[in-house]
Amino acid sequence: MKLPSPRRSTGTGTVADAASDRAEKAGAAVNEPRAATGAIPAVNETRPAWDRTANSIHRVGEGRVAANEINGPHAATISVNETRPATNRTANSIHAARGATRRWWVRTRHCSLLLRPRNLITGVVLLLCALFLGVMALRIGAMDLGWKQVLDVLAGGGDRGTRLVLLQWRLPRIVLALSAGAALGLAGHVFQVITANPLGSPDLIGFTMGAQTGILVSVLLLPASVLSVSSAALLGGVAVGSLIYLLSFRGGFTGLRLILAGIAISSMLASFNRWLLLHADEDLAFGATRAITGTLAAARWSVVLPAAVGIALTTIAVLLLARHLRIMPLGADMTTALGSPTGRIRGLLVLLGTILIALVTMSAGPIGFVALVAPHLARALTGGPETHVLVSGAMGALLLIASDVGSQLFLESMPVGVSTSALGGAYLIALLAADAFRGRRV
Repeated sequence: MKLPSPRRSTGTGTVADAASDRAEKAGAAVNEPRAATGAIPAVNETRPAWDRTANSIHRVGEGRVAANEINGPHAATISVNETRPATNRTANSIHAARGATRRWWVRTRHCSLLLRPRNLITGVVLLLCALFLGVMALRIGAMDLGWKQVLDVLAGGGDRGTRLVLLQWRLPRIVLALSAGAALGLAGHVFQVITANPLGSPDLIGFTMGAQTGILVSVLLLPASVLSVSSAALLGGVAVGSLIYLLSFRGGFTGLRLILAGIAISSMLASFNRWLLLHADEDLAFGATRAITGTLAAARWSVVLPAAVGIALTTIAVLLLARHLRIMPLGADMTTALGSPTGRIRGLLVLLGTILIALVTMSAGPIGFVALVAPHLARALTGGPETHVLVSGAMGALLLIASDVGSQLFLESMPVGVSTSALGGAYLIALLAADAFRGRRV
């Protein structure tokens, strides 16, 4: 009987000896072809098979030779980061890109506020530009005034005529332009988020038409006064907005159903408004037509102050709901999971947006396309969907004051509502052309 040959004793045990024998055989098998051709064997060609397999896996995942091809088996631990798969590097680059979007936390004992620097800087710049145009508008009009006259009046001096022009005619117009533009930008932002539609503007889906109908009914059928016209515009806007919102709830709320209900109600009210104008007295019809034409020329403190105060209070209410508005694009299920009562918040936001539109229509008439364009431009400047509602408000204020200044400089008899509609139409055409160009290029 043949006895097995004795094993070498190296102090590492039988298992280690077996592994060493296998490694030697594998190295010999690898080196035989190279010996036949006269090639010099590589340093790591006699390493165990598992080490070479691990290195080949790293080479496949990384697309390059790892450092441990030369430095031995311990280099695999050192060069882990250099040989990680491409998916890990992609994930890390995504995290780095997210980290590049900086956010500022403002924390107090009772509340905390999250600010994006780009939102803050963009909003401040837009507001400063709007205020600059407002100051410039003090000199623009039928009566040219110098800076010295303007400063004298603002300091409490100046003659009676100059004080009348600046303080009673031009300053109310500027305040109304800034406040109404901000209200339109806020309302447009709110309705576009609620409907999840970039065309979800209140003047396109019927919320403005209710305030117009209230103005016409007050002027043509009731004893006209500033209080009655303002109250009718506010009540008409809120009533029609509530009706549209209730109609959109049949079968569950969707943004598309809200838009369709608004368009249907708006068409019926437009027909009713035309019927009222056709059957009214000629002088009354002319005055009512001017009342429902968006203009800032008739701005007086008796109308501007109540509207500005109402817009300020409504803006504060919108800001209190801004955190709910921010997570609303995630969907109803996710919003509810995050602790937001979606139904009640949505109803409150629709009510607040309708009040903003009614206040603007009450004081300046229907002004189109500012509510549609301002949120789009604000998102383009802030570079993302996390645009704060105040940035849209600042953009709306800048658009309206710029349109009013342009109308006074170049087209003195054109109401500001006509110029904003023209600018909004041009913007939509440019947007469609840009989309068509991008689609053709792709």
